[in-house]
Amino acid sequence: MLMQEPTKEMIKEWQDIYNKNKDDLKPNKKDGVEIIKYLKENYSVVEIGNSELEKAVYDNIVLNEFSNQKLCGKNPIVRLFEVTDKTLYEKQDDVFKGIKIIVGIELLTSYIFVEGSSYLYDELMAFTGLDDKDITNYFLVAQYIKCKEKFNI
Repeated sequence: MLMQEPTKEMIKEWQDIYNKNKDDLKPNKKDGVEIIKYLKENYSVVEIGNSELEKAVYDNIVLNEFSNQKLCGKNPIVRLFEVTDKTLYEKQDDVFKGIKIIVGIELLTSYIFVEGSSYLYDELMAFTGLDDKDITNYFLVAQYIKCKEKFNI
């Protein structure tokens, strides 16, 4: 999870990781239902309705040209979950202490949104994988490779 403005050094590192791995990558992205199943099998979660958070996930996809293209003109279908698993709250970054951990999953694109836990975001990123468009994006490839190594997925 990127939690700061990227530096030139970070961008160079992402490009290096991308160049090192790009030829070995094949699309392996899980669909939204598989991501939800993984989340439910590994953590205690409760599905929630929250129009504000749903709009935040919706906007993150629709207002981002790269993500929006994957919708192929369809409207996003968002499912939201509150994580109730205490182990994740114990792993929260200081910046997130006291904040509920919320996961949004968009079913058509497998876009993941996590508020309150960089650990869970990284784990879901490693599990979710990359599609053919993601593989062309050096930031997403680097993020995926780093997360995959972190979680041995």
